[in-house]
Amino acid sequence: MKRILHLLSAIIMVVLLNACNNQDNSIDYFPYRTEKGNFWGLMSPNGTPLFDGLYMYAPGISTRGVFMVREENDRFTFYTTKENPQRINKEHYIIAKPFLYSDYTPVRREGDATFSIINIKGESVASLPQNIIDIGFFAEGLAPFVTDSIVPRMGYVDIQGNIAIPARYSLATNFVCGVALVEEIIKGIPSVSVINAQGKTIYTFGNEWQPLATEYSDGLLPVINIRQEIAFLDTRGRIAIAPNDNMRLCRPINPATIPYTFKAGHCIYSDGRYYGLMNKRGDVVVPAQYLNLYLGEGGLFAAEDSNHNWGVIDNRGNIIVPFEHLPGVIRPSITPHCIVMQNEAQRFRLLNNKGEVISKPFSNYQTK
Repeated sequence: MKRILHLLSAIIMVVLLNACNNQDNSIDYFPYRTEKGNFWGLMSPNGTPLFDGLYMYAPGISTRGVFMVREENDRFTFYTTKENPQRINKEHYIIAKPFLYSDYTPVRREGDATFSIINIKGESVASLPQNIIDIGFFAEGLAPFVTDSIVPRMGYVDIQGNIAIPARYSLATNFVCGVALVEEIIKGIPSVSVINAQGKTIYTFGNEWQPLATEYSDGLLPVINIRQEIAFLDTRGRIAIAPNDNMRLCRPINPATIPYTFKAGHCIYSDGRYYGLMNKRGDVVVPAQYLNLYLGEGGLFAAEDSNHNWGVIDNRGNIIVPFEHLPGVIRPSITPHCIVMQNEAQRFRLLNNKGEVISKPFSNYQTK
């Protein structure tokens, strides 16, 4: 339980990995660095550079037609994703978050006592109360925030800056699939629940089940009971996939593997020793036979076979890249049909879902 709560406390600081099918969080372009210099550009997932070598520091990923740049003065600015990028406004921010799941994001300017909310055009739409000392991403119209009270509490604010759900939680995660996981201290005892966007409790975890993840993915949440049986809850708190002999806790838990997190209808599962793929009906589509499976964006998975060789499979188990590579050569996919490989000269290249090279070599890249 302590491990789960530690994960919950960190969720406001990290980029979301899970999403429902109706959330537009695809990467338009990602930052890359060429072999020629140390400056950064943006490249599309199909291997086409948008521009090359414009920025000293790696810009953020481009989503929703906008990307964020850290300037030399450690201030952040936003630009339109074009061949000749233009700033969306004249502001410099000391704190800013990218437009990941929404056309709205929280920012803070130097000298300001409060956070503000801007839209994707760079317009300020709201100021937040002064007692909000940190705030997460907007997802599904709400963002979790932290107050500066003697015992910090978390709640949710909407894109107009209104307090949508009061700060009564010790921990609060982002909304995904219409629900969020929260922790509330009741009579001195932590209680973890699933709530909806109105703050109504849908399901409270007790002795029967405990969450194995901090967020839903594709509408499902992995849970475990005291018998170490794993199941999945739907967003109403009902069992969607019942425990079966195929699902076991991982040995050891590998953070890069992220088991039991669904992407495009598939998740990595473990039989306690090896990894395979399962669909949303609970059916095994790729038997547990790999020492490692790296979570892709739904289409491609980097895998390690029993001989410790690495290759790439798709979500049906078809081999896309042969198992003849060393660890670290193949990286998890950054889009549904694109994976990154490192060649003998320590340069990276993009491969499509047929294993074909679709980009020129580049020396570095980021996807966060």
